[in-house]
Amino acid sequence: MKKTLFFPVILFVIFTAGCQGPRFQSQPLGEVDYAEAFRAGRTVMGQYFSIASADAESGKIVCRPKGVEAAPDRLLGSSQARKVADMRIRRKGNKVFADICVKIQRQDALALRSMQPITVDNDVPSQTPADEAAAVTAEQNLTWQTTGRDHQLERAILTDLIRALKKNK
Repeated sequence: MKKTLFFPVILFVIFTAGCQGPRFQSQPLGEVDYAEAFRAGRTVMGQYFSIASADAESGKIVCRPKGVEAAPDRLLGSSQARKVADMRIRRKGNKVFADICVKIQRQDALALRSMQPITVDNDVPSQTPADEAAAVTAEQNLTWQTTGRDHQLERAILTDLIRALKKNK
């Protein structure tokens, strides 16, 4: 009995171990001026993505989604894909850090809906129409699902940011 219980536990650990990664990739920029680092971060992010908002006080730079071509997925098949990027410039003591996250997202409704948990319906509704598929058209039911991160692009952006800061010295 112990052997049969041990195998599913091992499978669970293997499949969930990679899901708990850091939210941002972080890079120390050293003892640079915060305002200069923020301006350089905004400029560098603008070379890769269209900037939706940039707040110097909070250090957040939010980019608009950028459509990309993606290989067909085993589960989702061929669907639209995009990259969504956020950068945060922050101070910690007298040092400045840059944090970045570039998410890869795929769009699909039917495959994602088929993965929803099956629930028993009773007299008291437990979900609002917004929680359920309450859209009028099929296009409104399409959702973006994060499927991974582009670590290579994150490193490239951070490298360009460091170069831009060195060039400004």
